[in-house]
Amino acid sequence: MESIRIIDIVGTAAFSIAGVSAAMEKKLDIFGIFIIAFVTALGGGTLRDILVGKVPIG
Repeated sequence: MESIRIIDIVGTAAFSIAGVSAAMEKKLDIFGIFIIAFVTALGGGTLRDILVGKVPIG
């Protein structure tokens, strides 16, 4: 079960990195980059939970 948790964390980090790269292309400041990374990671994790049928999301 520990390997699933590690994969979950790596996946969330990947979503966050994708958000950071998109925000850097738009030349946002550090606060904007943080917000975009947070929203992308949260949305990606929620989408992943919905697709695998994990209810309640969390």
